[in-house]
Amino acid sequence: MKFHKLLKPQPAPFFMLGLLISYNLMENWLNSTMMDYLKESMNSERGSTMVRNMQDGLSCLFVVIAYLMSEAYTGSFTAISFCASASTMGSMLFWISSMSDRKYFEYYMVIVAIALLTMGNIAGKCLSQDFFDSHLEEIARAKKEELGQQSINNNARLYYISFAWTIFLCFCSFGAVVICSVVAGDNPWHGIRFVSPFMVGSYMLFYFGYAWYNHEDLLPESNVGKFCRVCKAAYRKRILAYLTTEDGYYWKNYKQGHLYEANHGQDRVVRLLPRVPWGFGWLEKAAIIDQKQSENHDVSPHMQETKRELCTVKEVREAKSIVLLLCWGFCLFPYSFVAASGNTFFVSQASSLKSFTPNDISGLFLLKTTMTEMVIPLLFQIVEEPHVAKKISKIIIKFGAKRKIKDSTTVKIGIGMFLAAISCVFAWRVENHILYSTGIMSKLVLIPQFLLLGMAEALVEGGLSKLFENYASKSVSNFAEPFSNLVNGLGKLLSIPWFLIFDGWLYESNNTASRHLDRYFLILAILNIVSLVVFLVYYYMFVHNNEFPEDEEEETMMEQILVDDGLESDFEDANGVEQNSATNQGPEVPEEDKEIEMEQISEHDHEIEPISEHATREEHLTTIFEGDSNLQNKGVLLVVVESNEA
Repeated sequence: MKFHKLLKPQPAPFFMLGLLISYNLMENWLNSTMMDYLKESMNSERGSTMVRNMQDGLSCLFVVIAYLMSEAYTGSFTAISFCASASTMGSMLFWISSMSDRKYFEYYMVIVAIALLTMGNIAGKCLSQDFFDSHLEEIARAKKEELGQQSINNNARLYYISFAWTIFLCFCSFGAVVICSVVAGDNPWHGIRFVSPFMVGSYMLFYFGYAWYNHEDLLPESNVGKFCRVCKAAYRKRILAYLTTEDGYYWKNYKQGHLYEANHGQDRVVRLLPRVPWGFGWLEKAAIIDQKQSENHDVSPHMQETKRELCTVKEVREAKSIVLLLCWGFCLFPYSFVAASGNTFFVSQASSLKSFTPNDISGLFLLKTTMTEMVIPLLFQIVEEPHVAKKISKIIIKFGAKRKIKDSTTVKIGIGMFLAAISCVFAWRVENHILYSTGIMSKLVLIPQFLLLGMAEALVEGGLSKLFENYASKSVSNFAEPFSNLVNGLGKLLSIPWFLIFDGWLYESNNTASRHLDRYFLILAILNIVSLVVFLVYYYMFVHNNEFPEDEEEETMMEQILVDDGLESDFEDANGVEQNSATNQGPEVPEEDKEIEMEQISEHDHEIEPISEHATREEHLTTIFEGDSNLQNKGVLLVVVESNEA
């Protein structure tokens, strides 16, 4: 298959490609220069570490805010435009500050630039990537409809489209970083002279593609807003007792079921699946109908829902699944400590070693990014290729394929946490050599720990998104990326007090030479192994045998009767005959004949007698319209079900 044919007829991704490359370029430049700049400006490695960790943590939390805006208020295009504007203005301020001779003016511009990039860079990158992927899916869907039955291997062809675009994006990002390093020369700070114009140009190119973008409809309520509404309703009803039967829940138009019994004091109560850790079971009280209010006919359950005082069982289950996964994700905070160290202490180590190229720290981050966004994702894309996936599924099918697929995500995250611990072990050995050896080592010794950290980021953060897709309801699956960034952002913010706990033990004075980061790396390695054990224990306690039901809408009265009587297949056959007859229509019927026919049907409907409340199922399923041979000859099946209540 020709590579250029997969890319040629698709204009929309090309307009978004530059923006994705500019975000990767800006992220690489920030990681390679910001720590050294802050350390030089503040004259303190500890202060610069806390500022850098705060910036990374807030950047991840702004992803949640950006998704909240795009889902219910602005749409993806407007949210991406806002984030891209903030990143572009931040890069321009960095460019101006690099050419300014006034130090105080440069200092304030850098603060504003950091704030703008904190709001826009990571959030814009995540939104743009999702926007890009959604257009690839749309292109693949259109290609599949175009090919139809002409191609036997449609799935493989669609897979190659996504694979080709991923390769193209990765190589373009790689080339942009190399060009930036050449432009920067000996001073990495000068790389902004290439990054800033490139970001401005890609931002304008993104706007030019507006006519080719698909603009999705806004949700009536964001997932974050829905979760907060459930928590608020449950807190108001916290004094209500748990139910002993399922009738007291507000099912609305969904099937009853997916419950479990539990002991509450001396009573046996009925609870909603999924099970959640102790302390969060009160969330399901949001779906309990307050009988005192229901006795008042003016306050029906529907009215309570309108007043946001009552939630459906479906919404409560979604909230419970989010809480369950958030608690599970909090086990990964030690990994976030390692990820924060990669942008701070790993850079500090590099400044103490001998350089092998003029801008070698940028090359180290490029290696890490290559593992995070190219090697590991492409490896999993190869595994998910239709032919390979079919062979793998044949091997694991006897063990239960669905269970295996879900468990593989847990294994992926576990391997990532283990690699993060190994990365800390390599950093510990390098720090030992810096402190206690007289020889000068090259920065090449940092390659293993950067590569391992890049692999860990790809496995853990990608696995967190997959966890949400596997275990949460489909209606909240678009919260997967914010969920991953929420866990990662909170972990990076918590790394600040965690670092302050060991501050006196790690730094004997403000002098960098008196630091003992080897102790800190060793603590992180041990902590990650312990958190891996806690992560697996939580999995076997709350996730492995738990149920994550999808609430289904209730069947209509007619569907239920057909299923109970075993006539559903006959009804489908009748519909199939009717559909086939509709597709193979004979000569057109004149409009006058159609009007006469409709009048006959209308007159005959008045002659049908209402079916009594005590009628049998046969009477419900049998509709007599005698004397209308036209309808009978056409094979039309008419079923009328009436009740006195209706």
